[in-house]
Amino acid sequence: MNKLTAAIPNPETVELKPNQNRQEFDKQTSSWKDTAKRWIKKFPFFHALDFYRRKAYDSPLFDGAPKSLAEALSDWPRVLLIDNTNSCNAKCVWCPNPDLENLGVMKMDIYKKIIDDFASKGGRIRFGTFGEPLLDKTFGEKIKYLSQYPSISGSEVLTNAYFLNQKVVPALLEHSVGVEVSLDELDKETFEDVKKMSYDVVRKNILDFLDANEQSRNPVPVNFRIKTLKTVEETENHEFYKLLAARRCTLELTPMDDNVLANWAGKFDKDAFLDEKVTNRVSTKFNYKRYNLSNTAPCVQLWKWIVVYWDGSVVLCCVDMFSTTVLGNLRDNSIEEIWRGSAFTALRRKMMERERFNIPICKNCDIHLSWHNLSEYYDKQGNLLPDKNFIS
Repeated sequence: MNKLTAAIPNPETVELKPNQNRQEFDKQTSSWKDTAKRWIKKFPFFHALDFYRRKAYDSPLFDGAPKSLAEALSDWPRVLLIDNTNSCNAKCVWCPNPDLENLGVMKMDIYKKIIDDFASKGGRIRFGTFGEPLLDKTFGEKIKYLSQYPSISGSEVLTNAYFLNQKVVPALLEHSVGVEVSLDELDKETFEDVKKMSYDVVRKNILDFLDANEQSRNPVPVNFRIKTLKTVEETENHEFYKLLAARRCTLELTPMDDNVLANWAGKFDKDAFLDEKVTNRVSTKFNYKRYNLSNTAPCVQLWKWIVVYWDGSVVLCCVDMFSTTVLGNLRDNSIEEIWRGSAFTALRRKMMERERFNIPICKNCDIHLSWHNLSEYYDKQGNLLPDKNFIS
């Protein structure tokens, strides 16, 4: 153990100080870990070493390592990712959602059938991937429906926070729904330029929600994704960032570059966007996203979770916003029939034979993440890791 890791407490063995609760300690530990990671990344040659480490793990030589975990996860999806609506009020300039035509909201009868089915074996539920889930006027009723099933180990929602108001916040807190906010820019002018919605509404909703959460008897986990055109230093010095950093939440800060922004399987010209928006853009050969365009390793998505479109159809993955690869529909089939069915099985086999580029949607995808990363979410038996507040 080096000096750096020795300085970071182990949450499982540490003795809490008087008047210090577990959540406060976890937040402090998370902050230490984030600081440590950022410090390590400043080391000379870190990015090069990490890049080649990943290329080595993703080579066929190490394909045996994740196989047993992948086989366990092929039996039943541990996470149900529900896109309860693909409509979105934001028009983020890096997202192809505004081009969608087949818009809708999941009907309650379909939703209940899916939840009843998933609860037979259980797992975690995540709401939102292609649209803004809080646009669904029945969302409160939908999360309340989960409470009858002890087998559903938890739920979370990904939101842009525009509708994170008093119409829905009480239900989120009452039913212990974790909240992940896709916040991105903290500067008002930049925020409204790239997201095309009111900064003031979002900011007020966030601060009001954090107040309500901290006053709640059982506060829920909260995470903010901050994908910004600004530098780390500019963002950390912003007054809104400082406000959030002092609250009961975690922050994921990632300056926008080639390694962060995705091309949505070829649907978005991110190079043109970055050339226009990023001053003094720097490109590096140690670039994961660029490497993903040629990486033949099996993709994590086919084992990580099952992705359900608003109409009940099961699509290939969380990149398939336009539902180009439909593997079945939960209106007509069970989760097990689809998850273990011939279509999914054939695609997994194709992936494991390193024929990823014979799958149309995968040909131009730079979000690709190899199946070695399943261990970031699951233990060797396929159980969700207890410290994963969000499965994003």
